[in-house]
Amino acid sequence: MIKNSKSHRDGNGVLSVKLNLLNIHEIKQIYETRMVIDFPKAELKPLKNIIEAVNSGIYECLGLFEGGACIGYTFLIKQGESFLIDYIAIYPDKRNNGAGSQLLRLLNEHLADAKVVILEVEDPEYAKNPEEKDLQTRRLGFYMRNECIDTGLRVRCFGVPFIILSLGKENGGEPDFLWKLYNSYYTAVLPKEMYEKNIERI
Repeated sequence: MIKNSKSHRDGNGVLSVKLNLLNIHEIKQIYETRMVIDFPKAELKPLKNIIEAVNSGIYECLGLFEGGACIGYTFLIKQGESFLIDYIAIYPDKRNNGAGSQLLRLLNEHLADAKVVILEVEDPEYAKNPEEKDLQTRRLGFYMRNECIDTGLRVRCFGVPFIILSLGKENGGEPDFLWKLYNSYYTAVLPKEMYEKNIERI
């Protein structure tokens, strides 16, 4: 779906960042140098599964670039004209300066024609301690400030309780509809046994 990069300009009209489709070499590099650090091992799909999904046309990997350097990324599962944001992260030295908001804005523009775009954010209600609850609450607040809407759907994915948000859409649909759609994303990229063991509605 995404073939050409788009750019974001600051208030002075100066080019700042752009979102580009990643090739297989770039995907491998980001996976091996960043994703293994940015995400818990239990939440990280095998690289070979991601590459197979990319080659079959049901997965898209995008990088946020500043100049010629990648400063963030997002990986998407695609089902028809709907998407699940599977992974999204900004490189540590670029956090807290608006890069995350720029990434979401550009992604929203790229997926403007999509029927539904949903993402997972950890549910603070299940936090194990006050520090974790504070971090998860702030993370949820970030998404809610950046054109995301709580769909009302709650899931547990690989043991992690998530709130399902909709990006740039009114609500993405009713929870029952979104649960079926959510399932379709994971059945497309996970082996049956892994899917049945790790994906549930709560």
